[in-house]
Amino acid sequence: MLKRKFYIYELILAAHVGFCILIEVQSYFHPIERKVDEYVNPKANPHANHNQYFDLYGFFGFFLLLGLKWLIEGTRSNTLLIMLAYLFFFLDRVFQYTDKVFCQVSAIATIIYVWTCIAFPVYELPLPTGKHKVSYKTIRLHDPYQTFCSVYYPCNDHNLKEQSVQWLPKKLYTDQLYQFIICRGWTPLPQWCFSLAFRFLEKIQFPCLLNVPVLGDKHPVIIYSHGLTQHQNAYSAQCLQWASEGYVVFCPQHQEMVYPWDVKDTKIAYKGTYPEIIEKFQKVRSAHLEWRYEQVIHLLQFLKSGKTKELFYEFQPTEINLIGHSFGGATVIKVGQNIKVNSIIAHDPWLFPFKEEDLKKKVQNRCLILSKEKDIKYDEVFQERTLKEFLQNNEKIQHYKVKGMDHVHTNDTTYFLGADMVLFGQLRTSETVHHINQLMIQTFHLIVIR
Repeated sequence: MLKRKFYIYELILAAHVGFCILIEVQSYFHPIERKVDEYVNPKANPHANHNQYFDLYGFFGFFLLLGLKWLIEGTRSNTLLIMLAYLFFFLDRVFQYTDKVFCQVSAIATIIYVWTCIAFPVYELPLPTGKHKVSYKTIRLHDPYQTFCSVYYPCNDHNLKEQSVQWLPKKLYTDQLYQFIICRGWTPLPQWCFSLAFRFLEKIQFPCLLNVPVLGDKHPVIIYSHGLTQHQNAYSAQCLQWASEGYVVFCPQHQEMVYPWDVKDTKIAYKGTYPEIIEKFQKVRSAHLEWRYEQVIHLLQFLKSGKTKELFYEFQPTEINLIGHSFGGATVIKVGQNIKVNSIIAHDPWLFPFKEEDLKKKVQNRCLILSKEKDIKYDEVFQERTLKEFLQNNEKIQHYKVKGMDHVHTNDTTYFLGADMVLFGQLRTSETVHHINQLMIQTFHLIVIR
């Protein structure tokens, strides 16, 4: 069972605005009759004086609670709703319309806000179920990219207390996500609204031991390549589980740009029908794929060098498996075309960056591709044509479409933004949030054991 995160300041904000509305509504049933002399002596009308008192404390109280929410829990997309609700309440206090239309809108917005707090849950990452304790460590490779890697691995110290690890390693993540969504033409919101909506991601943590020596001296290895705009901790739910089962999981931080060029000058979007735009876009992403490929190659060389103690701990990889999602799926497939490893799994790979010769090249390793249930239509950079062409030239690759799976299901944001992703055209139900990730873990065992 998934454990839901509880945001206390969401409830306090809703209660505060709701109480403000109730105080205001009572003036509808007991209207304020202000005489000329009352403006000289407002105390002559105790009801008016009460509302003036509440204006002061209601206003500052709201922004105090909002500030605490931002600092302690982080704001979510529905925070914009409660801000809108209080704005309409404030307008009602300013204009004092007898029909209380602003107050009614404020009440409706508050009700919707409470509904989103219930219907749009944020879940904790599921705890690993393997027999080993899991430790986490960040290393930096001595490659041309100075690649950071998150490492999840089994350890044997059961007496140490787990610590809270920051899920988001860098705050630029929300900026990159905003750039990506703007490119796709999904939102007209200004960046400050978007940053406010996803501030809570900076507060997400997961429990894990830190920098504890690895258990034993021989372990199978997984290298996990993340998708575009994502980061080295973005697949922690799966990585923690595999580490608890005895795998050492390396997750490199890739360094491609979200915008392939200056979007302000060229007005280039991700979608388009102009052949010259698509061709240029493909060439830039192909160059980014080469960067990713080189990062993984350097990581493989490090693991095979016998000098893992220099950056990590001394251990011998008994096997090396590659897993990637989206752009990461394309990355591990490209590595598998040139380097021999034990197995490759690509979760809904984005093969648009592949050159024509890459689509025709054979994969040297056992490979499984799991695709989303429905294709993205009217989007040239996500056309399934490239995957079909690739599979025609690699008939030994196993390929399956997973019912209920969307493109970003394997990412940890499944747990944090599960319901929200429906708004962006993804397939989400409360039943598939956890089950899809469990399926990804199980299919990995099937292909490796085989």
